Amino acid sequence: MRSEPLIDAKLYDGITAHPQEVKVSRFGDALLLSQESGWSDRVNAALLQRLDGGRSSLRLGRTDVAGWRLILPETAADELGTLLGHQERYGRWIDRIGLVPALVVSALVTASVVGVGYLAPHCLAPHVPMSWERNVGGAIVGDFGKLRCRDAAGQRALEALVDRVSPGAAGGPNAIKVAALDVPVFNAAALPGGYIVVFKPAITETDPDALAGVLAHEVAHVQRRHVTEALIRELGIGALIRLFAGNVGANAEQIVSLSYTRANEAQADSDAIDMLKRAHISPQPTAQLFRRLSKEAPEFSAEFLNSHPLSSERAAKFATSFDPHARYQPALSRDQADALFDICRKKR
Repeated sequence: MRSEPLIDAKLYDGITAHPQEVKVSRFGDALLLSQESGWSDRVNAALLQRLDGGRSSLRLGRTDVAGWRLILPETAADELGTLLGHQERYGRWIDRIGLVPALVVSALVTASVVGVGYLAPHCLAPHVPMSWERNVGGAIVGDFGKLRCRDAAGQRALEALVDRVSPGAAGGPNAIKVAALDVPVFNAAALPGGYIVVFKPAITETDPDALAGVLAHEVAHVQRRHVTEALIRELGIGALIRLFAGNVGANAEQIVSLSYTRANEAQADSDAIDMLKRAHISPQPTAQLFRRLSKEAPEFSAEFLNSHPLSSERAAKFATSFDPHARYQPALSRDQADALFDICRKKR
């Protein structure tokens, strides 16, 4: 049976734009809507949704009829009770679980997205075929054209320095390919596919022992696949695929100046220190070079510092690895060092 009293309300049926005057009453677990003309409609309480209303009204919606609205006086809340449904304040799923749990869920989702964004490059990098990277690295080195230093004796000395810090790295199917460039900026960079480029001042304005530390750092980036990881992080998967498809020119400069995460840089430093130790090369010259670069005029070190952020801690890390009791040996022989110094004097 229908219970009294009847409540005056306005109904928007979701079909017509004009409101209809209706009477509302409770009928078991449903609301009964009626008009004097004899029309009536029964709406199960499970379909009702309480919406935000004004200070003097209640607004109900139906989950099964878009645009359906029932406007009731505020006093109807006491008379109709639980039939009014749960009030939608923030959105359906938030209202179902509550605001605080919703905030916790949102925070977890946000943290997961950030975590995936941070970890994805590290996880994806090892699965990028080296053959793809070879094509990109070779194209970049080839684009330098006449800037490449091609003295045969100097090239052999440069490759010998790579082999000294990482035995066998300059040979075999996955050999690291190193090239000197006649560019008047102090820098060295690891490229895709196991390529490393060294700019002329890094050769002529330092000594082979310090350059050994720089090269060891770049070799570590190559062997750890940090280059690919940085490409994924800075260019994105889509741009990386276009890059591997042959669109190298637009990204060449960005690739040469790739920046690595602090974790990558720390790992490369640790690997470089281990390489120097195994090769019996003193880490002191590398530490002194890093200290000098961080203090020199901006035009001398800016390019290097952009892609290799330095700090007193990094220089100290190499310095503290020095063993006063170790028997260190020169990174190159005198003849090799002279040939390396002259590598950019002859270009053909």
